[in-house]
Amino acid sequence: GSFGFGATELFRRSFTTVFFPDAGAGPKGTGGELTFLLAAGLACIITSAAAAPFEILRVRSMGYVEPMPVGRVFSDFLVEKREERTKIKQTTSLALSDIKKDDIPPLFSGFFPIVSRELPFAVVKFLAFDLVASAILSAINSQPQIIEPIQVGAGALGLAVSAGSGAIAGLAGAFVSHPADLILTLTSSKQKPDDSSSSKNDDDDDDKGVDWKPIVQNLLSQEGGVLNLFTGLPARSTFFFLVIGLQFFLYDYSKNVFEVGSEDLTLVLDVFYAIRQGLL
Repeated sequence: GSFGFGATELFRRSFTTVFFPDAGAGPKGTGGELTFLLAAGLACIITSAAAAPFEILRVRSMGYVEPMPVGRVFSDFLVEKREERTKIKQTTSLALSDIKKDDIPPLFSGFFPIVSRELPFAVVKFLAFDLVASAILSAINSQPQIIEPIQVGAGALGLAVSAGSGAIAGLAGAFVSHPADLILTLTSSKQKPDDSSSSKNDDDDDDKGVDWKPIVQNLLSQEGGVLNLFTGLPARSTFFFLVIGLQFFLYDYSKNVFEVGSEDLTLVLDVFYAIRQGLL
């Protein structure tokens, strides 16, 4: 969340400079939307990679009966994966100093499931925000009493447009990504972190993880069919309606507080370009 907005903005302006050098403030129409989608998608992939280890620890921490410190959850995870890999029973917990190179990849094993949920959410969120904000601004600025055109995030009315468009974008993102989020939640709930004492030989199943296909088939076979993939959507939509609206509001409000405009962001890219070319 702390990186996604800035990265999307940076990538969007970088792609605009590369693919549409004569577009000025940015390409309009389909070109602008595709540039926005590409920027949001790339930013989401990077942030999902950064969040993958934390997501694994978050999910596993919810599997304990009693609350456990994050250090204990982290140690148990490394011990479990090392036992699966070496087939040797580990008798002691692991500290940060005991981490080896082979212990790192399992921390990112949740990358693809996270991307399957976050990528559609991020792309639809930013696209919906752009479309809704543009439509609202067009309606407002077309009024004869408007002397100076309203811009997103500029002034009280611009911030209201930002918050409202963000709230609608949150609804759209929640709707599109909800099936993937539901499946990921059900899959994670079937993984138990305290199965090391089990006498069953489930090494192959552990390596593969819980298969999501039977979960989908079970949901579709029940009464309601496809609608079962949207179980819990109202609560999730309400959450993101408030959170995403607030995120866009705070993002634009912060730019106003620190007096960061489009020219400043473009200047930053110019400096990066000059450094890369050896001009500075």
